[in-house]
Amino acid sequence: MKKLLIVFLIFLIFPVINADVISLNPGGSGNVVVNPHEYIEGFFSGIPEIGPICGNGIVETGEECDDGNTVSGDGCSATCTVEAVTPPEGPGGGEAVTPTISVSPTEFNINLAVNTNVEKIITVTNLGTSSTTVGVSQQNLDQHVILDTTSLTLGAGETKNLKVIFVATSETGIFTGRIIIDGRVVSVSINVRTKLLLFDSNIVVLNKDYKVPQGDKLRTQVTLIPMGEKERIDVTLNYVIKDYTGKTYLTRSETTMIDDKVEFNRNFDTGILPLGKYIVGLQLVYPNGVAPSSAHFEVVERERRFFGKLVFFLIILILIVLIIIIILLIKRQRDKKKQQGV
Repeated sequence: MKKLLIVFLIFLIFPVINADVISLNPGGSGNVVVNPHEYIEGFFSGIPEIGPICGNGIVETGEECDDGNTVSGDGCSATCTVEAVTPPEGPGGGEAVTPTISVSPTEFNINLAVNTNVEKIITVTNLGTSSTTVGVSQQNLDQHVILDTTSLTLGAGETKNLKVIFVATSETGIFTGRIIIDGRVVSVSINVRTKLLLFDSNIVVLNKDYKVPQGDKLRTQVTLIPMGEKERIDVTLNYVIKDYTGKTYLTRSETTMIDDKVEFNRNFDTGILPLGKYIVGLQLVYPNGVAPSSAHFEVVERERRFFGKLVFFLIILILIVLIIIIILLIKRQRDKKKQQGV
């Protein structure tokens, strides 16, 4: 009886975790790919979360900066968050100095046909009171970005334009990466389609402010548009969720027949996606063509509401009371047996 009660309490306190099949990319990249069935819910449950490595010099998902060390006080903290810098003590010293560089925009979503390119501008402003030189680099965009410089020198209060050429090679698909300016990150997604465009696709995020509390569903709206003569044709829709380092977290496919413009909603389980910025991508594949599109979203911490905290507290309280009652019943049973033995 005692063992049954203990097992019952263990199942109350520690719920069972389920997980679906996980496979590593056969190409050897080490990226985790989950291929859920359309009827499977919570397919990320039980997948261990591999967080970013602070101090490796690479700005990864969940990091605001990464200056190659884990020392605080240099503008990028030991946990890779942008911080105020406190100068050495001296005349007028000891006051925090806010970050001195701002960049705009902080995100690009570029649509290109194969073997084409487009030029864009990033505005960099020195908010400080002295001249500064900042480094310019890119991550995961080797074949898709041309930067016109690797550093910028700006006087106090000066603004300069950084020219960036986004390039589409002969490969279709959705490519993600980052442009990094003095630790500030500009997120980039490039959607490369075929030149002969018979269909167009568009995917938009419906979650408020494009933010998804960790564990909630990502809600999207998909639009498919025939561009030529209307005819019924089967198309394949390939969905993907990627971060801006190029790591893939979800893939899903479906086939549908279309002959006119159509709109529908698709929801995606985010499971235990780490906090950070991502893209949800759609590739519409039809005979002799591909039409990709993508949209930005961010996984944020879930807000704990008062009612939820109250329910959690009451459950814990009930469990404690149950444990006390069981202990008292066991003690009472033992005392009774002792008295009977006497």
